Amino acid sequence: MNMRNLSILSVDDEIKFTELLKQYFEVRGYDIDVTYDAVSALELLTRKKYDVVLLDLKMAGINGDEVIRRTKNLYPDMRVIFITAYCDSGKTKDRLMKDGVYAYVEKPIASLKSLENLVNQAAARGGLEKGGDNVKTAGS
Repeated sequence: MNMRNLSILSVDDEIKFTELLKQYFEVRGYDIDVTYDAVSALELLTRKKYDVVLLDLKMAGINGDEVIRRTKNLYPDMRVIFITAYCDSGKTKDRLMKDGVYAYVEKPIASLKSLENLVNQAAARGGLEKGGDNVKTAGS
């Protein structure tokens, strides 16, 4: 798979952050859709299968957990990377990782390049090393 042809869905209620991700990935040739709420994300996910989903945990209305629960039957192998500022001493992170989330990245993210690398690794389903202090991946 050519990594630059990856399809990405970014879901985050922080509009400036989401637009930054869109700009970063589009310039590099990725196919990225963005939305700012979970309801719109669920609609997009019923119409298109994405290689990787970048998902905020805490949003108004439906949260990121619920998005995963509602789409897991459609796409059991969907690669999800949570990007969130939510912190509860690691309890949520550990639970999500046990539930099959591919990676959990704490905001602020260290660099967009490191996020791009993580997206490529998730899409390739390759083995990952721990990506820094604010990144936890499956198997780390």
